Amino acid sequence: MRASLALLMGLTFATAGCPKAPPRAIAQRDAAARADAAVADGGAGRRVDPCAILEPSQRDLVVARVGDQSLTLCDFTRRVNSQNPYLRARFNAPEQRRALLQSWVDAELLAAEAQQRGLDREPEVRRAVIIQLARRLEQSTREAVPTPTVTDAEVRAYYEAHRAEYDTDAEVRASQIVLASRADAERVLADVRAHEADDAYFRSQVRARSVDVPSRAREGDLAFFPRAGNPTVPPEVAEAAFSIERNGQILNRVVESAHGGIDRAPGFHVVRLTARRDALHRTIDDEQQRIRRRLLNEKLNAAQEAAVAGLLARLRGSTAVSIDEAALGRVQVDARPQPAEGGAVAPPALMGGPGVPMPASPRRAVP
Repeated sequence: MRASLALLMGLTFATAGCPKAPPRAIAQRDAAARADAAVADGGAGRRVDPCAILEPSQRDLVVARVGDQSLTLCDFTRRVNSQNPYLRARFNAPEQRRALLQSWVDAELLAAEAQQRGLDREPEVRRAVIIQLARRLEQSTREAVPTPTVTDAEVRAYYEAHRAEYDTDAEVRASQIVLASRADAERVLADVRAHEADDAYFRSQVRARSVDVPSRAREGDLAFFPRAGNPTVPPEVAEAAFSIERNGQILNRVVESAHGGIDRAPGFHVVRLTARRDALHRTIDDEQQRIRRRLLNEKLNAAQEAAVAGLLARLRGSTAVSIDEAALGRVQVDARPQPAEGGAVAPPALMGGPGVPMPASPRRAVP
């Protein structure tokens, strides 16, 4: 339990210790360290141990001792290099490495004192240890799944099934103010063209004057649409928007649509271009690497889910499990927010706490 307490304290302090524990605890600790320290290698699913950057003679050097517990240079290197690159860079500073080491020392001191006080026998602590062990087992099960392969035929089949993603027409994005009469539209057009560079002014006029409720709720935005228009953009408006030369420019004329006004009556539109998107025509050669990575990740995730499900099925079949449905039905849930000290509402409990379901373990993705 000392090793488990150290593990929990180490997680709290974002450290990794190497206590001299019984063989089983050492194996669990080392597996956890390898899982934490592993990094992807070239998208091939291989794992690289940061400890490998050390000379073999250096790996077992003891960086610090706390009582009968020790931290080796190998495990300290794993912890430093398992951080993301942005956090890792700070450990070039000696004071940051010392701070990380001190956090391990503090965790060991607190773990030893907790054990002396018998806190390792408290139900909450034992439950937290069980949750961490379950997470480690699930993570190691996922890591053991070999990286699948994706054939050229599968890549081509995906490409053909998703051609719409790789062959798209040119589109523009525009905003509009819709008026019920041409006279009103001409007055608004002259007004907003006098403030053409002021996007906020155009949007304020949409809110104040447009009779088209759906686009008015979006401050006139029509999103992207093709030259032919779409169910919310009349073809007359779409064609006019395509004729505008630059983003931010307001068309110098009012556009009349047959059914773009109130209750599908004729509408009179002041149109402003906001963005342009060129046509996209990408071949299978252009996309095959991205498709392959996507299919690899999908296959890997499915295989990992199947591995965890298979493990659980085996465990359920080999271990007696009983559930008292009547007792379960008597559980009382108080959904009211509980006030914290000072009268503030306490935040919700963290996932994975005692009695709380665990979130899924992180999945290994192929870069």
